[in-house]
Amino acid sequence: MFDPYSRDQYDFTKSYTFYILLANVIVFVIQMLYDPFTELFALIPDKAFAGYVWQFVTYMFLHGGFMHIFFNMLVLMIFGFTVEKVLGRQRFLTVYILSGIGSAVFYIVIMFMMGGSGSVPLLGASGAIFGLLASYAFLFPKSWVFIWGFIPLPASVLIVFLLIEETFFGFLGLQPGIANFGHVGGIITGLLIMFVWRFDKIRREKRAGMRDYQFIWE
Repeated sequence: MFDPYSRDQYDFTKSYTFYILLANVIVFVIQMLYDPFTELFALIPDKAFAGYVWQFVTYMFLHGGFMHIFFNMLVLMIFGFTVEKVLGRQRFLTVYILSGIGSAVFYIVIMFMMGGSGSVPLLGASGAIFGLLASYAFLFPKSWVFIWGFIPLPASVLIVFLLIEETFFGFLGLQPGIANFGHVGGIITGLLIMFVWRFDKIRREKRAGMRDYQFIWE
């Protein structure tokens, strides 16, 4: 059985988690040195739908300040390496990028439904990180995770709590400047990806079992 807390025989510098972390740090430094960079690569819905489609990916590598990138990268380090060890590099990257894109799409849909402005930039890895958390909870539902640093919860309970909390904060507008619905979109996307992969695995195993059964009786 895989131990989610183990770091044995794992090359930190060859992981996609490390490369993503490094990319975020490099991009953040560029942001600090060159202001127009943020406007070009942050997700501005009006511009994205006018042809700046790359913003659906690039926005998740930009951040609004030191604390923003610090906490996102901290969570990435805590959970990313474990998820990557289980899923493999390619599937890990798929979860991360698609969760970030799904987060943005979900946020934009809800924002327009609530009469929001399409000119406000969206940036940060939070949506991708929440998708990563969702995949971790799917893989290790009974593992203990500390919320706010001191309250222990099973990962499955934590992800449900975060889903409810972020939805609640989003509708009430209790955290101005934070894309709560982006977090919700990241969680939903991460879980959907994991369910699709689990269903596909079960389907392939059933097909393999049926082939074995037919082989025995032919």
